[in-house]
Amino acid sequence: MSMLTNPVFVSVLVMCVLCLLKVNVLFSILASALVAGLMSGMGFDGTIMTLIENMGGQSETALSYILLGILAIGIYESGLASILAVKIEKVFGKTGKFFALILAV
Repeated sequence: MSMLTNPVFVSVLVMCVLCLLKVNVLFSILASALVAGLMSGMGFDGTIMTLIENMGGQSETALSYILLGILAIGIYESGLASILAVKIEKVFGKTGKFFALILAV
């Protein structure tokens, strides 16, 4: 029963449920952080202040991951990877697939 009262477990569970319900990921993270802070006894003000203070140093890294994800989705949605694979195969013939594999690695 102690697992259900663990703030970390409950916050991860809240985040997973919100993501499965297709709620925005950033909102899910903020909501789960708020749940964890309130369950741990920090209070609303303490939770918000801790969240703001600790996001300051990591915001650059988080932004890099977000932009990398956006780039990956853009490449996937545009079909650019398929187009490049076809072009490489035309240029290099049957060895094009091997060349594309080398580039991917």
